[in-house]
Amino acid sequence: MKYPKVLFLNLLAVIALLLAACGGSAGTETDAIPQATASGDSEPVGGDTDSAPASSDALVLDPANTTGDNAQALVGYLYEGLVRMDGDNVTGALAETYTVSEDGLDYIFDLRPGIKFHDGTDLNADAVIANFNRWFDPEDANRGSGEFAAWASNFGGFKGEVTEDGLAKSAYDGIEKVNDFTVLLHLNTIDPDFLKKLTDPAFSIVSPGAFERGDGGTGPYRFSALSGSTVTLEPFAGYWNPAAIPSEGMEAPLE
Repeated sequence: MKYPKVLFLNLLAVIALLLAACGGSAGTETDAIPQATASGDSEPVGGDTDSAPASSDALVLDPANTTGDNAQALVGYLYEGLVRMDGDNVTGALAETYTVSEDGLDYIFDLRPGIKFHDGTDLNADAVIANFNRWFDPEDANRGSGEFAAWASNFGGFKGEVTEDGLAKSAYDGIEKVNDFTVLLHLNTIDPDFLKKLTDPAFSIVSPGAFERGDGGTGPYRFSALSGSTVTLEPFAGYWNPAAIPSEGMEAPLE
């Protein structure tokens, strides 16, 4: 099927406006996501999630290390983070709710149940932990060869790095599993912008089986094909909010 070509940067601005219009308040449940007309033959969450690329070309798209304006804009269609911006406020995305401790050092995120990644695996606490460990720990088995510059810029450093005074460079200290759908993130020092930093697309949650690929997100679109520098996206029938499944796919340049 031939989809219309679009300019990612312009369409990203439109989606940002749609997000803002959806409402929702920080720390509460929200269904505020890119609004689109639901396809008449859309399948429910948990339906067909086969995401094998329709091209022999391999798409390498790692949100934590992606560069280039169009490639970074593409992340917003394929992936989602724990939280997102709603106007000037932070609100839930993959996290249905979140709670901040009185001392400002612990952040508890309750994940939305029933969410599927594009590759068919479940979003759960283990998947979230795998992402944070990959970003934070240079020795993590899933690290790969990326520089993770967004992490260093936002949080000051990586696991094991210390200042001349012997203090941890990173304000982030680690993550633990509370239950299958709840994680706790701990900080070394108070960071009033911590939640806002987590809205950076670089910290989108990726299926642990699809790091550095383009088929492991949870967004309303999934990767379909790559031909030259043109990428084709198709609606994700298993998207967790059926009312926001796009009615058609799209094509856009990566460069």
